[in-house]
Amino acid sequence: MTEYIDIAVLDIETRSKKFEMREHAGLEPWRVRHGTAEILSVDVYFPGGRCVQLVNKDDGFKDRLIELLKSLEHKIVFAHNAIFDVAWLIATLQPKRCGDVPTYIKNIQWRDSMLLFKWLINGQLAEGIRFSYSLQNLVKKFLADHPDTPDFVKMKSEAGIAGEDVEYWLERGTLDVKMTYELIAKVYHKVPRDMRVGMMTEFECIWPVANSWINGFRIDIKQLEANDVKYSNLKFEIAKELGTDAGLFSSPKRLGHFLFTELGLTPHDHTPSGNPGTSKGDLMWIEYALKQRGDPKALIVRKILEAKEASTLYSKYVKTMKEALAHTGDGYIYSSPRLFGTYTGRMTYSNSVTHKDPDKETKTKYKTSIAMHQIPRKAKDIRASMMPPEGHDILEFDAAGQESRLMALQSKDQTLLDIFTKGLNFHSMTGASIIGMDYDDFEDIRNKEKDDGPMTEARQRGKLTNLACNFRISGKALAKQAFEKYDVMIDISTGNHLVKTFTSSYEGIPDYWKRSIYDAKTNGFAETYGGRRFKVQNWQQERWQTESSAIMVPIQGSGASMKEIAISQLAKQFPEFHFALDLHDASFGYVLSDQAKRIFSEMEEFLNTIDYEPFWGFKPSIALPYDGKMGSTFADVK
Repeated sequence: MTEYIDIAVLDIETRSKKFEMREHAGLEPWRVRHGTAEILSVDVYFPGGRCVQLVNKDDGFKDRLIELLKSLEHKIVFAHNAIFDVAWLIATLQPKRCGDVPTYIKNIQWRDSMLLFKWLINGQLAEGIRFSYSLQNLVKKFLADHPDTPDFVKMKSEAGIAGEDVEYWLERGTLDVKMTYELIAKVYHKVPRDMRVGMMTEFECIWPVANSWINGFRIDIKQLEANDVKYSNLKFEIAKELGTDAGLFSSPKRLGHFLFTELGLTPHDHTPSGNPGTSKGDLMWIEYALKQRGDPKALIVRKILEAKEASTLYSKYVKTMKEALAHTGDGYIYSSPRLFGTYTGRMTYSNSVTHKDPDKETKTKYKTSIAMHQIPRKAKDIRASMMPPEGHDILEFDAAGQESRLMALQSKDQTLLDIFTKGLNFHSMTGASIIGMDYDDFEDIRNKEKDDGPMTEARQRGKLTNLACNFRISGKALAKQAFEKYDVMIDISTGNHLVKTFTSSYEGIPDYWKRSIYDAKTNGFAETYGGRRFKVQNWQQERWQTESSAIMVPIQGSGASMKEIAISQLAKQFPEFHFALDLHDASFGYVLSDQAKRIFSEMEEFLNTIDYEPFWGFKPSIALPYDGKMGSTFADVK
């Protein structure tokens, strides 16, 4: 017998209003505001088996929908992949981009059954088999003996185009909410107490994140065209100079033949399949070796590196952006957000929707955006093409030194805690230690150098060390990373010295590594502030990787918790702020331009005075500050 739980479960079925868009519009909530997609039906399942279904068949549908949602205010309502359902509700009931989200939507205590199960299952096993959190797969796994499961699985596998077979989709909506309720009842009271606050904080992000999806990102067409000319011309010009075509730079096989057969160069490394490596790192090492010999072919390799970078930026961020604009048709791109997108809890984005044809077993992808969570920090011209909606400014709040500060808290290293308590410069402290100099003397000289001199260079070396060494690294790996990632050439012995300096300067960090590995072995999982867990068991087969996960999850997962606390609390305190994007260690959002300056100052102060004790169970002994910026394009901020 199903356990009684006092919740409701909601599911929305959708459809395209245009025949030519039938394969994708029902998956794109922002098209509601175009008038090309709509909600077909809304099902709500209540304890005791009562189900309410609203069907969009007349002009009174919106009024009935509002009445239904108002009856759910302040109640716990689950949906499976709730961001999807809530985005459709907002787009349907608030036609204005960046308009106020209806109070009756915000007042519902939204929950997500997909996220609920991920909080419970997340671990190496799930990651290794790429476990699917789809409703169909969860029902198959956890409700195998339920009498409705065979019919449910069969119905889900027969899914065609969203909303096209109306009877099918209406029946499916009703069965979806029933089986979702049954699933939740299986685990609802099994969520560990330590996990609940973090999970609830994530649930509170559902409506602001759903709203960000349908607000999208406005594109500056002139800047996009300038980027097109810049990056396409660069790769074509270099190809012409080398007597080849631009396709060379995106084909590892052709590039390998050109470098190692035609030019007679020696490979730096080989791929797992045995082919000569042509990655950026491989080419950088080849260029360096040629430079050391004074070989003029180094210039050719440098040109190829420039062309490959241009080719990548063009393909991922210019060509794809143009494809997305052609698909969306309104001058905006729309990235589908995913809470708990990585095993550490970080958010990710999808830049396309996929139509699956069950008869032909084929998939068609439609681009709706670019890879938002992968935009390079230095690609200013790409960022410059992305703007807030008209009449708005973009605000950014970056968690300053987030991982280093969280490492200080987790490791309890007194030197590191003192650095952040006293407001010292972490990178300068490490730089001074590297060259064996007193910190105050080091800073006194560096401040007089005006960003150019030996102490400035030593601080950069300290920054490189701090960024690389948080999660264990060998001197050899550090030397490789320094060159390939930061274009800084150091030998292995210098790499060893940097690692040794770091571990001896901050002795609590190696102790933390050992303790986190021990705790994960003992408990069977690594845990973050806020209670998110990552189950680990591959200690024999993948020892180093498993140990690394045990070390990283408490830091990076706590960073994810910080971001979700910020998103949820800003949504409550500042209704004028529309969350837009989670990128690196920063949160971005839109505010009306005439309000931006005032709200920006208030928000920055609010974020820098957040009380973390209700979320984490303790008051951090050091500040966890945010640095804010504002501007008219994404290039003005991050």
